Amino acid sequence: MNQILSTAFDGLFLYLGLALAFMVLAAVLRSPRFKGWRGERAVQAAIRRQLDPLVYVDMHNVTLPTADGGSTQIDHLIFSPYGLFVLETKNYQGWIFGTEKQREWTQQIFRKRSRFQNPLRQNYKHIKTLQSLLDIAPEHLHSVIAFVGDCEFKTEMPAHVTRGLGFVGHIQSFTQPVWSPEQMQALLDKLEELRLQPGRATDRRHVAHVRQLHSKARKPRQEPVAEAADQLVRPPAPETVDVLLEPVMSAPPSAAVDRDLSAQVSPAQPAVAAPARLADSAAEAAEPVRHGRVDAVPVCPQCEWPLRRLLMQRGPLAGQAIWRCTNAVACSFVRGDQVLAQASDAPE
Repeated sequence: MNQILSTAFDGLFLYLGLALAFMVLAAVLRSPRFKGWRGERAVQAAIRRQLDPLVYVDMHNVTLPTADGGSTQIDHLIFSPYGLFVLETKNYQGWIFGTEKQREWTQQIFRKRSRFQNPLRQNYKHIKTLQSLLDIAPEHLHSVIAFVGDCEFKTEMPAHVTRGLGFVGHIQSFTQPVWSPEQMQALLDKLEELRLQPGRATDRRHVAHVRQLHSKARKPRQEPVAEAADQLVRPPAPETVDVLLEPVMSAPPSAAVDRDLSAQVSPAQPAVAAPARLADSAAEAAEPVRHGRVDAVPVCPQCEWPLRRLLMQRGPLAGQAIWRCTNAVACSFVRGDQVLAQASDAPE
């Protein structure tokens, strides 16, 4: 009996081990790093099969120092008498959307969408680094983007953005020599001297530099946001709404002037309901005047926005005038003007 149980447990552990190994293998095969490596190997094999080795000299996974103290890694370099071709490989599936000027492109697989850096912008840094280090004229440097996965372009792409083996035909379309064999060899020797030593240490340093750049790019900037918020909460100058207001009548001093302003605030109410409390004298209507003259624009004692005089057309206050804050979104201040309305209706 014990032998049977031991055999069963051994078989169970074997199956569990195999299942775990398959899960790990599947995760590795689906990882972006492995997909990128597989795409680069596919392009490398196509270069050596399709391009004449007596004319084209290829280099792969070249890491170069940059002016900011970091590094940049180039997937493929192809030297030829017709110029230097800088290849960026992308192993993607699904639909690809993007334009030459966009910062990011979009990949869509069924309903799932994801964004990735515009490879043209990515390769632009490679071009500028090579131009600086090797002192090459920009017209002799050619950027080529090679998509090697099962993907389809859904937007119009430039000629140097290719799919499948299209990059080979694009490279072979250049037939005008610009370098002699001696000049081409000198560039190769100089590049070998400048490139960082291939290996895991170089790759780790480059990955750390890229992550540092990404973290800086994602860091939010607080100052512009604070300035924009300050502009949003700053009320406009009273003079900007003079055309909406009527002159305020002067009134003798009243004890109502000294009342607590907070007791006069009432929340916004529907047109059919009266406000919680309305002032009952013209003296209170004249209280917000801050400019020392009769025809000055009154301002709200709560938020200091200009007040607007309104004549109620319906409801319990029909025919009466009220003062309402123009900052209606954030402030519900309302003040009555019954005495002023009666004075305007009286015959002269």
